[in-house]
Parts: sequence; C-alpha cells; structure tokens
Amino acid sequence: MSRVPPTGQSNLRVYDRVGPLYDAVIGPVSRRARDRAVASLRLAPDETLLLVGVGSGLDLPHLPRGVRGLGVDLSDGMLQRARARKEQLGMPNFELREMDAQDLALPDASFDAVYLPLIVTVAPDGPRVLAEAARVAKPGARLVVVDKFWPEERPRSAPVRLASRFLGALATHVDRRFSEIHAGAPHLEVVGDEHLALGGFFRLVTLRKPGS
Repeated sequence: MSRVPPTGQSNLRVYDRVGPLYDAVIGPVSRRARDRAVASLRLAPDETLLLVGVGSGLDLPHLPRGVRGLGVDLSDGMLQRARARKEQLGMPNFELREMDAQDLALPDASFDAVYLPLIVTVAPDGPRVLAEAARVAKPGARLVVVDKFWPEERPRSAPVRLASRFLGALATHVDRRFSEIHAGAPHLEVVGDEHLALGGFFRLVTLRKPGS
C-alpha cells in the first residue's frame, strides 16, 4: 500500500524520489553551512541530539561518530539513503525514524540540542515545526536552524509569492521570513544569527530555550 502524504505535504512524493539528485546538487554547496551548524550545536559527549529533517543524511558525516540521539524525516526514500549512510559511517547510538516534523511523536523536554537543517521552509507549517522542536527540547537546550529566509525589510511581490507557492509544492518555499517561523516559539531566545550565503538569504540561527 502506498503512503498518502499528510495534508499540505505535496512535496513529499518528490523527496521520496530525488535522493541521488539531492545529494549531488545540495551536498557540495551546503557542506560549509553544515560544518558551521554542527559547531554551533556545541555537543558534549553525554548530550542527546534531535535532528529534525535528517533527509538523506548529509549532516551525519559532520556529527561526532558517537553522538547519541535521533534523526527524523517524513520521506521514506530519503531515510533509506540516510540509513545506508549511517551504517557506512558507524553511528550505533544515533537512531533514524520516520516522523512528521510538525507533529513529533516524542515526549516533552527530551533533548539537549535540536538541529533543524533546511526543514522550516520545506514543511507546510514552518512555525509549527519550530514549536514542536522547542517542545521536545530540554530547558536550556540549544536549537540551531539553517535555512533560507526572505529578508525582513524586503517586500514580497506577487510574482515572488506565486513562485514560492509553486516551488513549495515541489520542494521548498523561498519567501518565508525568520520572524514568521520564530512566531511559532517566540519564547526561544535568539543568541546568534549568521549570514552564510547569497547576501544573507541563507542563514544560521542559534536559539536557546529558557531554563536551567
């Protein structure tokens, strides 16, 4: 029986099929950003990590081999590639599981760090993705977001909105502002905001959940 994508997740079937192309195109251009993001996580050996939107596992080579935690994704095709990559790398303490980033089947306050690479502009409801990430993060946890965000001060014309709607159905939205995503979990404190590429279109945002 074939899976029916969740409501609004029209790009899921695309991601199920484009794993090799995704790796070939996105892998090389995103390598520096993934290096910087993992460094920003500042993982200690005894800490647990949640990787939301693990995709084909392009982030796995940047993580410590002994990292403990969980990577989740909704695309079965992407997860198959991630599992093969995990086995090749040798990461016995890191689990991979099929799960909707908008509705994480995980207990509250479970992880010391949460990493969200290129997911809040892919999922239909980006603010909800961040809200769920904040829910399962422990008090004091670090959350790192790497994604493309439309500049706050720049208007979004009708053609831009139309293009983003079309591209969102295929792969990813291109007109979302970080402030709109942050509205899903406004209690998260922004502790770092680094412009990575294309004049700041790609950004690395580090947040902290209040608490000890």
